[in-house]
Amino acid sequence: MPLSLSLPITPAEISADWLSDVLGEPVAGVSVVDAHDGTTGRAVLALERVSGSTLPSRLFVKLPPGDAMQRAFVVSSGMGRREAMFYQQLSAQVPVRVPHCYYAATDESGEPYIMLLEDLEAGGCSFRTPASHASIDYIERVLACFARLHASFWSSPRFEQDLSWVEPPLQHPIAVDLIAVALEQHAQNMPPVFRAFGELYLKHTDAIHALWHRGEHTLIHGDVHDGNLFADGAEPGFLDWALLAKGPAMRDVGYFLAGTLRGKDREEHQRPLLAYYQAQLQANGVAAPAIEALWQQYQWHAAYVWVGAAVTLAMGDAWQPVNYSLAALQKIHAAMDSIGSVGAIEEQVSG
Repeated sequence: MPLSLSLPITPAEISADWLSDVLGEPVAGVSVVDAHDGTTGRAVLALERVSGSTLPSRLFVKLPPGDAMQRAFVVSSGMGRREAMFYQQLSAQVPVRVPHCYYAATDESGEPYIMLLEDLEAGGCSFRTPASHASIDYIERVLACFARLHASFWSSPRFEQDLSWVEPPLQHPIAVDLIAVALEQHAQNMPPVFRAFGELYLKHTDAIHALWHRGEHTLIHGDVHDGNLFADGAEPGFLDWALLAKGPAMRDVGYFLAGTLRGKDREEHQRPLLAYYQAQLQANGVAAPAIEALWQQYQWHAAYVWVGAAVTLAMGDAWQPVNYSLAALQKIHAAMDSIGSVGAIEEQVSG
């Protein structure tokens, strides 16, 4: 049977027989505990297990969203296929905590895809919220995880071999349209940096994306914010690998720091934190860039996280609650102003 016909595309289509086939153990019954859509479809399944089963009692499932327009976007951007391939081929190799994968599949079109993952909540893991204050110790733990991940794939020849499917970050044309919508709808209620960078991005889109590609490439998560992090005890874990890419390491670090540091912590600790990340790279065997190079890339990539937040804001509540996007942008604007992101990028793209 063709793969596209064999994969469930809604939670209701996931049967005990199908689970038994793909998990390699008999499942006596299955029920959907919860199901909802965001950027992708999500569900929690309760399994009725047989005696002696090694399967968990619950599974977290990712599969195509129910909304036709959102499903078309996920297919065109490759998000579902990319994340399924991560769990198929890479999740057991990355040196950071990720949800355990029991099964993942997709096809070349990326339209059908499914991931059967560890239910982190049932396993006692915890989750952060945008209102949580991130301690410097916590931020250092995340940066140490980044350094392990980035060092493991730094300028790796695997990108020309078995990881040839991992591509540079996507420059999706829809971002231009959505940022224009965000400017029209929200600029009057935002600080000046919102309009300044939005207009700069619309004027120099290609040049800005080229700037964001500069530097040694490695494996990057591409979307590390509070909603995509969890904690297993004191160990940070990483969710939602749909924007996995081959790109400069500071794409992850700049994105994370700009969206996480606040006020006095940002002013006092951002340079020491970059030095900490540099030292962690070196400890993992990488000839890390100089601090000033990291600082310059931080200025550039802090604005990359703005694009994601502004695009999400333009979508209303479809991907994230609007209040979540506004809270994220408040931190990002403060970071961009503090480190001079708009001027640093304009100097590079307008010369």
